[in-house]
Amino acid sequence: MTSMSPTSDQPSTPIQAVSAEDTTNGPPATGVASEPDATVRTGHCQCGDIAYQVTGDPDDPHLCSCEHETRISGGPAVLWVGFRGDSLTWTGPGGEPTWYSTWPTLRRGFCPRCGTHLVSVADDSDMIMVTGFSLTDQRGIKPVGHSYSGDAVPWMSIALAPDPTHR
Repeated sequence: MTSMSPTSDQPSTPIQAVSAEDTTNGPPATGVASEPDATVRTGHCQCGDIAYQVTGDPDDPHLCSCEHETRISGGPAVLWVGFRGDSLTWTGPGGEPTWYSTWPTLRRGFCPRCGTHLVSVADDSDMIMVTGFSLTDQRGIKPVGHSYSGDAVPWMSIALAPDPTHR
């Protein structure tokens, strides 16, 4: 897969693709599996058309309450979990998601069929952030921080590490 540039429809971030022959009907059946050196996690959208797998240890699981996240999700925060961008493979019948630029250097991937928000990619990063609850299995995914906690709704109270600076 190649991610689409936020300013054009040209590829900008290499991420491994899966051919149509390798896709499945709907979301993968397993959540967490073991390989010799890496953990494989799967995830998918609500309808199962866009599915993925990521390999490796999760990085920087955190909540975010920035204006983009609250508007996109319709909720007070989004749980993000990072993985190396080159470890992501799109596995569902819909291929990769549709991309929408929410900032000049940041784009989000969502399912064009059901609207589920799945991933976020920054142009200058080798990481891809997946929405924590698009993962089939959230074991071991505990938020370590809350970005833009000062912008969170006043009734939201979460006991996490303080926001180091806006992420």
